[in-house]
Amino acid sequence: MLRDRAAYLTERLLASDPALERLRGGLRALLTAGACAAAFLLLTRLLGLEYELSLGGIVVPMIAAVALPDAGRRQQQVTMAWVPVIASAMLVLGSLVRENPWRSGGCFLLIIFAAFQVRRLGPRAGGLGTIAYQSFFYALLLKVPPPQALWNLLFVFAGCAIAFLIRFWVVPEHPGRMLHSELRAWRARIAALLTDLAGMLEHGGPKAQQRIDAQLAALNGQSLGLESRLADFAAEPEDGAARGLRRQVLRGELATETAGAAVRAAGDARPPERTRFAAGLRALAQHTGRDRAADPAGGALPGSLSESMPESLPEAMRWRLRRALEVLAALPSLRDALPAMRDERKPPPSTSPAPPTPKDKHWPDDTTRRALQACAAALGALLAGRALSPDHWFWAVFAAFVVFTRASTVGQTLSGAWRQVLATVGGVGVGIAAAALVNGSRNVELALLFAFVAAGFYAFHGLQNAYTVLLSAMLAMLYELMGMDSEGLLVLRLEETAIGAASAILAARFVFPAHTRDESGSRSADLLRAAGKLLRAAWIEPQADKEQHAAVRALDRKLQALRRALGPVTGGAYPGSKENRRQHLARLERIAYCVRHACALAIVDARALAQASPLRDAAGELAARLDATADALASPERRDEPQAPLPAMPMPEVPHGGPDAMPMQLAARWLAQTDAILRAVRDELPDPGKP
Repeated sequence: MLRDRAAYLTERLLASDPALERLRGGLRALLTAGACAAAFLLLTRLLGLEYELSLGGIVVPMIAAVALPDAGRRQQQVTMAWVPVIASAMLVLGSLVRENPWRSGGCFLLIIFAAFQVRRLGPRAGGLGTIAYQSFFYALLLKVPPPQALWNLLFVFAGCAIAFLIRFWVVPEHPGRMLHSELRAWRARIAALLTDLAGMLEHGGPKAQQRIDAQLAALNGQSLGLESRLADFAAEPEDGAARGLRRQVLRGELATETAGAAVRAAGDARPPERTRFAAGLRALAQHTGRDRAADPAGGALPGSLSESMPESLPEAMRWRLRRALEVLAALPSLRDALPAMRDERKPPPSTSPAPPTPKDKHWPDDTTRRALQACAAALGALLAGRALSPDHWFWAVFAAFVVFTRASTVGQTLSGAWRQVLATVGGVGVGIAAAALVNGSRNVELALLFAFVAAGFYAFHGLQNAYTVLLSAMLAMLYELMGMDSEGLLVLRLEETAIGAASAILAARFVFPAHTRDESGSRSADLLRAAGKLLRAAWIEPQADKEQHAAVRALDRKLQALRRALGPVTGGAYPGSKENRRQHLARLERIAYCVRHACALAIVDARALAQASPLRDAAGELAARLDATADALASPERRDEPQAPLPAMPMPEVPHGGPDAMPMQLAARWLAQTDAILRAVRDELPDPGKP
């Protein structure tokens, strides 16, 4: 039992960091901080300088070593070369204006505006804009006197040289190894999912179902990550091994979803049947996880999974599950040769220049709107923060900026601000407890500082709340090492964070507000159009396998974009109403599920369904309904207009006997389910028959 639990926890840990990006980030930050701290301790003693002068040269390279946004190695190296130039300029500027509140505040607002505006130029410009903002912030935090500010250039350039070596030679990225890690994590995710499905059979409960749904969404995200890596970095992305692996990943994902549907359908089976089925799923999970270690003596899958299926399952589900288990028992193996990978992203195909399009008449555009909102929030935070503490007002501005880096609508801003405050409360508690624990011991302070650095930057990608908590802990240790009142400063940081969060909410609400309902409608419309396009690609005008696969993944990306848009306002920590949005997201997820599986049938069983012209006609009508509903959701004007409710779409009769009957029955059922859910989505819109 303990061994199985340890294997399950290992699989969850592997699945949480598919390309080992977090592990590399934490290791890079730790090595950069340690190497810079040691080198600068020696350098400051040789030059007779105060050690505090070198802190900017430690912090900025540590962030740059983790946060570069470029995909390819060469692009990252170019960006890294620009970091010390931008950071040094900002550190010197911050040092020169720090004593004048109006100059420092005005410069801060200009830097924030520019940091948002340069995002339109691409990932490199956006990353350097963030480095510029953070460097100016640390100049105000560290308070380096102007006569000594030029030493920042020496420390920042030296620190960035150390970070460059660590990032590209000590802890490098190799696309081939990252593909191997992502495939291993993908298999680990499926193994953990199968174990959770077995537990759901034995114990059940709504929380178990929610956990399964969350893991299925995460599996979809990991599958898209594998898809993107193969498309961007495979030496031959459209042929050979890369194309075959992409097809296997999609089939494995669909098979796992089928296993989840079978477990839900088996909820009413007799306890002995559920127990036997759970044992079969656990055996499959062990087989899936064992390949992670590439054990040549692992052997074949034990037992016959077909015999473990509950007899009470409907025949259609048994048919689906039998196919799914065959796919899951033959998942892409780490023992097989993986596609050859390159260090650089595949260049985009050359195309003729697009015809000029008329300029958007709406002002401001989304980038400028967010820049103005961030500036308004920063201005409010600056004024209120200075009223609370003339010496530490920049923490309020920092909080407002951080909220807007991850939010674009009023609802997302409210969610981000609330989570920022909660995480800061937790971080202040951890920091005060850590400061009390060290009790003035300098060695313990240093050890905890480096431990918080490693853990914090491990959480930098994807675990922002944990990063915020650990950032406060890092500051507590830094304050202790500098002999400052860590407890009082941490409480002050919490107060300033609350001011910045409140200012961000007000700015999002009153300065060119963008509402979550509008973004949700736009993302939902994109998803429905992608679903209609996939139906046409698989049923109406069958295309080549490559185009059909691309249509499935296009639908997945639209679903992922909708989840990102609604995730902040449907999570448990969101302080506002969320049930309607959760229901809407669940309906769109179900539409995507039904369309994907119906089209997978049409692709896999194309010969059996070749003569099913009534089903093709139904798929064509459903695609038209999806497009019509997308048009109604796409714009606020259309969405607020009364919409006539859709009548139920008549479904064709399909045979109930013969070798080809089962795929036709399943396809008809999924098309009917899609139509029923689509009508429920239409019912959310205004009814012309109601006042």
